Amino acid sequence: MADSTIQNFRFFSDSLDILIVAIIFFYILKAIEGTRSSQILVGLVAMVVLYFASRKWGFFTLNWVLTHFLGFVILIVIILFQDDIRRGLANIGKKPLLFSFAKHSANETVIEEVGDACSFLSSNKMGALIAIERQESLRVFPGRPINASLSSEMIISIFNPSSPLHDGGLIIKDDVIVSAGSFFPISTDLELGTELGTRHRAAIALSQETDAVVVVVSEETGKISLAAGGELKRIANEKLLRPSLVSELSDESPGGIKLTQAGKT
Repeated sequence: MADSTIQNFRFFSDSLDILIVAIIFFYILKAIEGTRSSQILVGLVAMVVLYFASRKWGFFTLNWVLTHFLGFVILIVIILFQDDIRRGLANIGKKPLLFSFAKHSANETVIEEVGDACSFLSSNKMGALIAIERQESLRVFPGRPINASLSSEMIISIFNPSSPLHDGGLIIKDDVIVSAGSFFPISTDLELGTELGTRHRAAIALSQETDAVVVVVSEETGKISLAAGGELKRIANEKLLRPSLVSELSDESPGGIKLTQAGKT
C-alpha cells in the first residue's frame, strides 16, 4: 500500500497541495496563539484523542457520547470560533496570505505626536483612550467626525476634562485625527480583574476585534498602557511609550489577553 501511495504521488501538484494546507494551519495557529481560542482548540483535540482511545479499549458508553458530540463538531467550532473566523476572513479579503509576512513601517509623526500628548496627559492625570488605525477600518465605531491634522495639542485639547469629547475614544489614521468621542466595545472578561477601568477594558476589546494599537492613560493614576492583539502592556514611564509604539506599529504579531509590563526594573 505504501509503494502504491509513493507511485501515485504527483510531486508538483501534491507538494503544492500540502504546502497550501500547511500555510492555512500555520495562520490559524498564529491567529489564536495565546488566546482563549487556543485553549478551546486543545480541548477539542483532547476529545478526539479520547474518542479513538475509547474505541480501542472498548469503552462503549464513552465512545457513544463522544460519537454524538463529535458529530456536531463543525457547528461547535463555528460557534466557539466565530469571532476568530470573522477576523480571519476579513484579513484574507484585505491582503493575500502569502504576502502578509511583510512588516508595516511605523508612522513617525503618529509616534511623536501621540508620545508627546500622552506624556502631558500622564503628568496631569488626564484620562485618554487613543486608537491608532492600521489595516482594519475603525469607522464602524460611532463618534464625532474631526478629520483634523494630527498634533499633540489637538489630542490634549480633546481629552481636556472640560471638553465634551474627553470621555470617548479618539481614532487616528495616518496623520489625521478621524473622530473623537467614539464608542468602543467593552471587554467583560472576568479574568482581567477589577482594577481595570472602562478605558482599559475598551482598549483590550478593540485590540481583540481589530488590528488597532490602542493607548490608554489612566485618569486615576496617570499611568500609560498600550493594547495590541488583545494584550495590555503597562508602560513603566512615558519615555518607553515611543519604542513600544514603534514595535507594535511595525509588527503584526497578535497577543493573548494578559497583562505585562514594559521597562519594569
